[in-house]
Amino acid sequence: MKSFKQYINEARGSSLSDLLFLPRIGAYDQLMIPISSPMFKRIWPDTLRATVFHTTDEKGIREIKKLEGKKKSISAFFEMQARYMRTGVATQGGIHSVLEMDADVLLSAKGDIMSHLDRTGRRWTSISDLKETSRGINFSKVQVDLERMFSPLVSKYLARGEFQDNSTIWELWRMAKRKVDSKTLGLIIKDYMDGMERVIKKNIDTFSSVMMSYAKKRSTDYSWDEQVVNNIKVKTAHFFKLPIPIAQTDDQIEMSEKQQELIEFAKSSGWSSKIWESDIELEVYIRKVAKKELGK
Repeated sequence: MKSFKQYINEARGSSLSDLLFLPRIGAYDQLMIPISSPMFKRIWPDTLRATVFHTTDEKGIREIKKLEGKKKSISAFFEMQARYMRTGVATQGGIHSVLEMDADVLLSAKGDIMSHLDRTGRRWTSISDLKETSRGINFSKVQVDLERMFSPLVSKYLARGEFQDNSTIWELWRMAKRKVDSKTLGLIIKDYMDGMERVIKKNIDTFSSVMMSYAKKRSTDYSWDEQVVNNIKVKTAHFFKLPIPIAQTDDQIEMSEKQQELIEFAKSSGWSSKIWESDIELEVYIRKVAKKELGK
């Protein structure tokens, strides 16, 4: 597990503590769960290496190159409806690409779990978010164990001050960043992370079903699935053929030039590239890749 000093440093960065003490947290199923590569490696020692896909824009393509081989995680997919691949899920306008890559799968869900990214590159989720794509899974025991982990943690570090006799543990938790110094905040975060790891280990069957079992299926009835991955290695940059009217506008000419620049960038990065006539064709190709890997 991480050292106390490492948690102090992350607390000073504010992004980690911002996520842990989100104002919306007011129930045990809303507590943030770290999708942590080192933690998950301790819980699930066998790494799942798979071909996944990631939709992004021209800025994202260049950023992804910097993440190859790194522990920082990104959201990817095994399956996505064609119309979302062309427009992107969390991207701006302009040129879009679907990057095909090998990656370590940290979490595999049949739908979008709305994972949150902190500044260290770690993603977070919650039982509330996981429930949306895990209907039929009983989380009652998990929530009991979360309460047993969380309530003593609040009592240990967050004493009630003046006029706070009737404050709930959630109100005390949200005030933590204002109530304690950075050293104490680091201790809170360390105990929280260690406690969350114990909860996951104690409920390993439930979390394995929720976080990893979809990787054995890779076919969803949602618009797209979500795979949280890291240690990526891009293989191919897929692009969509741009319409070429007889009389091109300046914007259309610029789009064509930008796409060609990105194809050259892919080549210089050691990636292959392919231009598709339609997004449906790419969707079919992606389904075939997933099916082929499952066959192995």
